[in-house]
Order: sequence, then structure tokens, then C-alpha cells
Amino acid sequence: MKQLLFLFFFVISFGLQVTYAGFLNLGAAEIIMLLVVGFFTLAFVGVVLFLCLYLAKRAKTAKHEK
Repeated sequence: MKQLLFLFFFVISFGLQVTYAGFLNLGAAEIIMLLVVGFFTLAFVGVVLFLCLYLAKRAKTAKHEK
């Protein structure tokens, strides 16, 4: 199920980037750069979000152990 969700997200993001690049008359290299930068940005935001959730859960369990 995760693979299908990831594939769906990739197809939607690729379509949006192609539409945006077509609007700005960009070439294939710029489309690829937009996709890569967008992917890394979303990955970074996801990592920060999960790190915050992990640290909050860890702090909660440490408080209960005392």
C-alpha cells in the first residue's frame, strides 16, 4: 500500500512540475531539477516532522519513568 501511495504522489508531483515548466517554457533539465529539489524539500520536512514526533514521544516516556 505504501508503494502505491508513493507512486500516486510521484505521478501527481511530476504532473504538476511538468505543467509548471510548460507554463514557464522550461526544458527537460529544469523539470528534473524541480522534481529533485521538490523531493528533497519534502523529504527534509518529513524527517524534521518525524524527529519532532520521536523526541516528543521519548520525552513523554522519560517523564513517566521518573
